[in-house]
Amino acid sequence: MKKYFLFTLLFLPLLTLAQSNYKSAYAVDMKGDTLRGYIDYKEWGHNPKTVSFKTTKTDKVRDLGLTDIKYFEIDGYVSYCAYKVAISLNSVDISSPSATADTASETETVFLKTIQTGKNLTLYAYKDGLKERFYINDSGMNVPTELLYGIYQQAGNADKVVSKNTFQPQLTAMALKYNAGSDKLLREIQQSAYREDDFAKIVAQINGNTQAQTALKQKRNPATRFFIGTALMWTSLRDGFYYGSPTSKSTSPKIAIGADLITNPDVGHLIFRIELAYASNSFGFSSIEDPIYNIANDQSQTIAVTQRVLFITPQVIYNVYNAARFKVFVDAGYSINILSYPKYDITNIQNGQPTSTTHSTGFPDSKGEYSTFQFKTGMVLNKRLEIYCAYFPGAQVTDSYKYNTNERSFQLGFNWFLGRVAR
Repeated sequence: MKKYFLFTLLFLPLLTLAQSNYKSAYAVDMKGDTLRGYIDYKEWGHNPKTVSFKTTKTDKVRDLGLTDIKYFEIDGYVSYCAYKVAISLNSVDISSPSATADTASETETVFLKTIQTGKNLTLYAYKDGLKERFYINDSGMNVPTELLYGIYQQAGNADKVVSKNTFQPQLTAMALKYNAGSDKLLREIQQSAYREDDFAKIVAQINGNTQAQTALKQKRNPATRFFIGTALMWTSLRDGFYYGSPTSKSTSPKIAIGADLITNPDVGHLIFRIELAYASNSFGFSSIEDPIYNIANDQSQTIAVTQRVLFITPQVIYNVYNAARFKVFVDAGYSINILSYPKYDITNIQNGQPTSTTHSTGFPDSKGEYSTFQFKTGMVLNKRLEIYCAYFPGAQVTDSYKYNTNERSFQLGFNWFLGRVAR
């Protein structure tokens, strides 16, 4: 089963080579003609330089780039417009701020993502491997202007970081220009951070509308979802405390709750998950005396152990096949497992007969917690039911320099998504 499971994990990502997510869309070419068809809406971490386009769903795919089109829109989801703009090159990494104010920039034609539109201003976003930037386009301007932001070391004090919020006076000037400079809005601009939500609200007010009215596209799918679930666990414990390192296997149920954060709800490929689960394992095994020290006596022990486990598992999930009502995913996580032992009974056996039993709690040299990786694969049916199998590789559950006690498990389970889910 282990070999089959690992083979599945290695094989499933190959499906991504054929996976696509074509949505109804249109593009405007360099002559101003409209091209209607379908665009492959991907999990773009950075602003795209090309898009895959089909006139019909059965047509041959062609790539459209910055030399082919100047605008494209995926109906009901997102739009991008090509502009030749100045792009700042300063880093905004607070862990390694620049010693001096870096004003370097380069001019390049890129696709800017439309965030907010209105009668006065349009807000755009551009993200590459360095950072995310925001641009505003005044109705009287031909080219968007970057909202500038920098993080630098304070002159003469390298331990102190100074933020240069040039974007605040830029937005203040726009608010005053369009007579939208109320005291409340001006205070909001001065308190704003360099992030999309703050800018979208400010630009909406400068345009004289509410955010709901001026948002170019509304997210059609929720960015978070919650679930409850259960699983059947097969856990093996190999206890090095005893001679011969006997192994015991436990079959037990597990219950779980959790939450998912979907990076792009309209695409749904990449998901971050946090899961909290509980299980109780029952182990039982026999131990014999080391014959080197006990040649004459027929003596052994039976050990009964109850182990309770609280699992805290952050995970990264990728849907390698991502149709609306059927998904196939792979999942990698790191499980922090908190242990307790309410039962640890040792029964002494002499010549086949029990002679005495010791009742206690705890476990020899037990750790209070241990960590292990989790590897999982499964499917989601009809947007609600998730079925999966998971493997937790062997990990040490005791803290001794003399011996090792190793625990690993397989799981077969399902989760049920609550509330509103993707359409």
